[in-house]
Amino acid sequence: MTECFPGLLAAFLVAMALVPVLARGAFRLGLVDTPSARSMHSEPVPRVGGIAVLVGLFAGLTMVFLTFDATQGWGPYIVPLVLYFAIGLADDVGYLSTRRKLFLQIVAAASAVMLGLRWGGDAIGPFAELRFGWMTPHMTALWLFAVVMLVNFVDGIDLITSTVAVVVLGAAAGGGAGPAGGFLYAVAAAAVLGMVVWNVTPARVFPGDSATHMLGFLMAAAACGVPSGDPLAPVTAALPWAAASAPLLPGVIDVAMGIYGKVKRGVPVHAAHSDHLYQRLTKIGWTHAGSALRYGVLALVALALVTRVAPAYGLLACVGVSVAVLIWHLAGGWSATRRVPWGASANGDSA
Repeated sequence: MTECFPGLLAAFLVAMALVPVLARGAFRLGLVDTPSARSMHSEPVPRVGGIAVLVGLFAGLTMVFLTFDATQGWGPYIVPLVLYFAIGLADDVGYLSTRRKLFLQIVAAASAVMLGLRWGGDAIGPFAELRFGWMTPHMTALWLFAVVMLVNFVDGIDLITSTVAVVVLGAAAGGGAGPAGGFLYAVAAAAVLGMVVWNVTPARVFPGDSATHMLGFLMAAAACGVPSGDPLAPVTAALPWAAASAPLLPGVIDVAMGIYGKVKRGVPVHAAHSDHLYQRLTKIGWTHAGSALRYGVLALVALALVTRVAPAYGLLACVGVSVAVLIWHLAGGWSATRRVPWGASANGDSA
């Protein structure tokens, strides 16, 4: 992995240096997040983090190509990544209606499948293989679509997208998933960290939908690979499905509870809101960084349970610890925020 160091450094430095330059032109380009019903900030903030991450990513990959011979398997990742970025950027500017965005997200997922990306389904520890046979292309597209949507929904406060993304990207890089044995994910994580420098509360820049779409795709693609004619020699490998899925569970649970809360109160499911648990925690005085790191740590714990605890101590131990952590997270979080009225305005000036 030492060959990747120049790429990691380039991705980090380029993304970090580009953010303030982009932020100055964001208002002229219309790339600004204006406070709304789901916002946790009170002043307009540039939504250019995704652009910095993309440019940093390509700067890092350029260095990788110059220092490391890796030519196979990039198309099924890079082409959809750029497409997802473009969809998110168009949404940031306000060019997309909800229906058009959903349609384009489906097109982007289908393009990845058409280029050869496939659900891996590899086993790990007590978690058996998860294969779909002839349905694999369809399930791959559904998986990509669902994870991108999830990451887009969860992006509601400073750092939360970045913390969870770095956990998944780091796991994929360490597991040798994707092109060049994990280099794509390592460089992407470095670019995200470069953007994070400017996304710490009070954030000078938001990731924007361009980042959530792009990172959502990469996080989903970690569970996918590009097979070759020889099943023993795939073009790219996939992270085991349980390892790729586990870090996403805190976000899944949060979104599910948010939907439940809306239904219970008779609020339309698609209505904007700021009642995610991580947002409610900020309303009782938690910093955005503290709330986001809570979810990052939960993602890391979930990954460790699947990759370390379950193989060493069995599925029952993994489930038991998972339930204990979940009870602590939900019971503690909801108890602490029980006095916060649903639909209450944001506390603070950042999101």
